[in-house]
Amino acid sequence: MQTQPAISKKIKNLENYYGKQLFIRSSTGMELTLDGQKIYLEAQKIIDQFEKLRNNIIEDNNINMKNLKIGTLDSISSYMYPSFFAISISNFKKINITNKIFDLIVPFNNKKLDAILMDTAFKKEILGKFEEIKLFEEPYCLVFSSKNPDIARIKENSISANNIKKLNIIMYPKYCPIHKRIVQIYNELNITAPKIIEVDYSESTISIVSRSNYVTILPKSLAVNKVTLAPTKLAMKQLDNTFRRKVSLFARDNRVLNYVYNSLY
Repeated sequence: MQTQPAISKKIKNLENYYGKQLFIRSSTGMELTLDGQKIYLEAQKIIDQFEKLRNNIIEDNNINMKNLKIGTLDSISSYMYPSFFAISISNFKKINITNKIFDLIVPFNNKKLDAILMDTAFKKEILGKFEEIKLFEEPYCLVFSSKNPDIARIKENSISANNIKKLNIIMYPKYCPIHKRIVQIYNELNITAPKIIEVDYSESTISIVSRSNYVTILPKSLAVNKVTLAPTKLAMKQLDNTFRRKVSLFARDNRVLNYVYNSLY
């Protein structure tokens, strides 16, 4: 506890520092002058900001995997961040890995997921305010049998929207974000989307493609994986720049967004 002389000395030092009289001294006590009141109010704001900063730091320290629920598309967890999800899958409070876009959007809208990783193109389906960090961008590719004669007829270096319409296409059903995005791009181009045969299993899709004139469309990271596993049977060709995939991380809370982002990298 400070003595009265010590307090008086500090008041004097403040008055000397500001060059203003801060207190009116009388036989009944001390009162703030107008300058003193102004400095007191400004000082209180600084103290409040300091306390807010302290509380935010404490709250940030309380954000960790064990109290977060995160969702991601299977193609993102498997082919873009496999090491992160392999290490962290048991550390989060909940991880929802799916190939159905609305298995992420619906629980995120209902606040049952704290953060989601998905295609940027579908963020218009998110309700309310949210924070976003863009993670990566990649082209879509056509995957086909190395013996497919229909591809040999295409002379361009990349596959256009009109080229695709001439091919026999097989893909996951419309709930799949890849299928959904391809149709969305055709709508943006004001071109009727091609007919797509739907198969609910990826291995069946690849098996059919490798043995027929059917083709499928995949993000480059996934296409490379499939072709590398069967280099004598499968080949790939990039679609033109109209067909690009962008992926973002979404969260309601900026601190959660930054925590998950920093954990990914």
